[in-house]
Amino acid sequence: MKKKFQHSVKTFHIIIAISLLVSSFSLAATTNCETPAIVGNKGLFSIQFSWNTDSFAKNMLVNVEYKKKGLLNKKKSNGGTFFTAGRDRFINIELTPGDYDFFAVTAQYDPSIPKGKYLKIPMEGSFSIKAGEVTNGGMIFLVRENKQSFNIMTLKVDNTEDVKRYVHTYKNDYTGQINPAWDYLPKEKMDKMVNSFAAVLIERESTAKRPRVKYTYSTLGIVLKMEKDSTGKVVDYKLIPTGTYQKIQKMSLKKDGNILCVLENNNYLYGDEDNLPFMPLPKTLASSPELHELNDSTFLMLDRNRNIYTANKSFNWKEHLQFSEEYDESFFQARTTKTKVYKGKDNLYIYTTGIGKNRLLLKSTYDDFNFTQVELSKDIKKVPMVTETTNQLIIGPVMKLNVSAKRPAYIYVKDRNDNNWEELPLPFGDCFGFAPDRKDDTVFFTKCTESQWHKSIDGGKTWEKYQTKAVSDTSN
Repeated sequence: MKKKFQHSVKTFHIIIAISLLVSSFSLAATTNCETPAIVGNKGLFSIQFSWNTDSFAKNMLVNVEYKKKGLLNKKKSNGGTFFTAGRDRFINIELTPGDYDFFAVTAQYDPSIPKGKYLKIPMEGSFSIKAGEVTNGGMIFLVRENKQSFNIMTLKVDNTEDVKRYVHTYKNDYTGQINPAWDYLPKEKMDKMVNSFAAVLIERESTAKRPRVKYTYSTLGIVLKMEKDSTGKVVDYKLIPTGTYQKIQKMSLKKDGNILCVLENNNYLYGDEDNLPFMPLPKTLASSPELHELNDSTFLMLDRNRNIYTANKSFNWKEHLQFSEEYDESFFQARTTKTKVYKGKDNLYIYTTGIGKNRLLLKSTYDDFNFTQVELSKDIKKVPMVTETTNQLIIGPVMKLNVSAKRPAYIYVKDRNDNNWEELPLPFGDCFGFAPDRKDDTVFFTKCTESQWHKSIDGGKTWEKYQTKAVSDTSN
């Protein structure tokens, strides 16, 4: 019989607890849990869970048990259920109005928990649902004494501004009030916690011996600018205001001194070292947007419905919606169709990887962002990759369903100024990489099996084995 790992909730002093929280990330180069549209008279329960990797593994999941009050406690008929939460993701559940009990959080898939076991974290509480309104459970931050301990503190963090922004963008059917589910940790204690967290982060960074790293970021929306001596020791630092407790996923510095941060839940921060506010998003945006930086002053955003937006640093988004299509959430569609962006030599390309009607290739210059559809021949069943050279456009490698060593993969090639595609076989059926030569882009390279590059000097008509591995970057 599986034995449940039980523990007690232990109260720590904030400063001591924070020393266990830190998981720092040096400066280096998205999915929401969606809910269906409102059906009937319902309200929305929104909640986040977060933790640091000193407490739990990054990819751990938690199951959360809850039950509507007043129902009989019988299996499968008591109204009790659960939802699964990933780290920092917004969980949004539509519920009928009434009062609910919140029971426990069960941690799973953490390496410190023996296989087949789980760690159950008591977290009793109650919340109410009102029709058309949002009940905000906040961000529940889990703090573990250490990875072998069963002593865990649950901090209820006020993330109301994040919830308002998320609901306004992606759940705008809910125009009513946003109500707290329970009391949150007071702001003064949160400020003290974040500052203590930053101090421990700086202490760890001082021992990392990385004198050239001037910025670092972590959980709870922390971004730090540091001054270091020649050994990498931090001699001074500045906590940059971000206005969020979400974890910073990725951060990059622009040549003009601006900073771009990527958060969970399809949000972005953009500003400078004095302030990192949320980036304004397009009003007609659907969920799951992706942001692409075309240069330091131009941005491209795509959402799952193939809405296209461009903007400069003012973020007055220009809409390019003529190729928009309502997203099909079927398993097959989700697995086979992705929208990708390729930055060519002279043109920008947007393409979808699906087949049939889900196959699309768009083109625009970098000057006007006037997207037009590139005509594809009927032989091109899908567009897995796009490459632009000085004179040609290439699609592929495309592996056919019956590929083998005797039935090769293909590329499709055409001159940039016409629509006559030519199908050209690659050396083998498992060719997955393609790149033109950096110095002479009339010369092609393809990688077919591990460490086997082939070269073509006649535009892909014939191929010969090439001896070096390091030819070019084959990714778009």
